[in-house]
Amino acid sequence: MRQLILFFAKYRSTLLLSVFVLIALLRHSLKNPLAEHRLNNVGFGAVATVHNGLSGWKQYWRLEAINEELARENARLRSGGTRASANHFSNSTDYDFIPARIVDYSYTKRNNYIIVHAGRRDGIHPGMGAMSANGWIGSVVEVSDAYSHITPVLHSKGNIGARISGKGLGELHWDGTDPSWATLIDIQRENRPMPGDSVYSFTRTSVGPSTLTGIVISAVQNNEDLTWTAKVALSADYKNMNWLYISKLKDAGSLDSLQVPAL
Repeated sequence: MRQLILFFAKYRSTLLLSVFVLIALLRHSLKNPLAEHRLNNVGFGAVATVHNGLSGWKQYWRLEAINEELARENARLRSGGTRASANHFSNSTDYDFIPARIVDYSYTKRNNYIIVHAGRRDGIHPGMGAMSANGWIGSVVEVSDAYSHITPVLHSKGNIGARISGKGLGELHWDGTDPSWATLIDIQRENRPMPGDSVYSFTRTSVGPSTLTGIVISAVQNNEDLTWTAKVALSADYKNMNWLYISKLKDAGSLDSLQVPAL
């Protein structure tokens, strides 16, 4: 407190002059529209400069977080090869994974979307699967030379086949509310889901490998057909996404050459 009093005592003349100048400028601006306009511009410029500086710092820390996340994802994909595959990407050695930076996405709509900066020239085409290091995301529906449009699970047409290891198949769909949850339906009555069961995607081979999609939280049985419906906590964080991977089957040509007999 003593230092503060000494400071004001030492610079009282300068501080008093500054106050008078500020009062004079304000009085002048109130009587002169042109001066008022210029004063407003100066004030706005100062505020904009501060906001720009804060934005720069926020972006700097944001980039650090993105880089850290990318490093973790790359490490997870690379470490252990088949060992990592067993946990997240079953049989992933049959696929190449194309990294794609997310440039726009939504998660609060009924029909959400994801746009990534990777497209036809990167080897991506419609029908390929998309996943993060944490699990299944969705599938590619449209591509340009440099960008791809992905329909995520959080979409009215984002339903996918899904399975619980050792307990058969079902269909995973989102009800349009909470982006953290989905529902696994049509599980046969003899395959009762249990809390903690892992749920994996079950799609065509050309789309992508069987990928962790979520964890069963609870399940109820249908009174009519006795099938089970399970509430699933999605493994992917749709609220905070920066990068994902597009799966590309290495030997897609051989698969396409097969002629499946009509039933």
